[in-house]
Amino acid sequence: MLRLDINLLFTAANLLIWFVLIRKFLFKPVNTVLSKREEAIALQYEKAQKLQDEAKAEKDKCVQFQAQIEQEKAAAVTEAQEKARTEYDRIVTDARDKAEQIVEASRKEAELERARIVGKAEQEIRSVIMEAAAGSMQSAGGDHALYDQFLTKAGETHAE
Repeated sequence: MLRLDINLLFTAANLLIWFVLIRKFLFKPVNTVLSKREEAIALQYEKAQKLQDEAKAEKDKCVQFQAQIEQEKAAAVTEAQEKARTEYDRIVTDARDKAEQIVEASRKEAELERARIVGKAEQEIRSVIMEAAAGSMQSAGGDHALYDQFLTKAGETHAE
């Protein structure tokens, strides 16, 4: 059985005093330190979360900026291609015009040269005919010689 004596009463009182002292001087400071640590951890977590959110926002800005740069690059390439196509068309048109001018100038020059050659040939033929006419009046027997002379001169003119 259980006896109640004074030792038991002192032991219970002693336990109660120790409990109050440990609670006041040990548990309260430990709980205060733990709560401060929890607050510091929560604060660090909030800071980390805030930094993570800022990093995500910066990443989104970078992605948008990169997309904008890609759009500008594509627009610049398209514009450059259009300018190059326009310049190509202009150069080809100018080249065609110049080629047509050269062909036309060559055609006119050839026509002038042909007219000059024909005029020269006509003039030589007239002079040969005049010489032949003058020679035929002088001698009727020299017709054969005049005919040979005419063929020789006509051959020289034609060969030129």
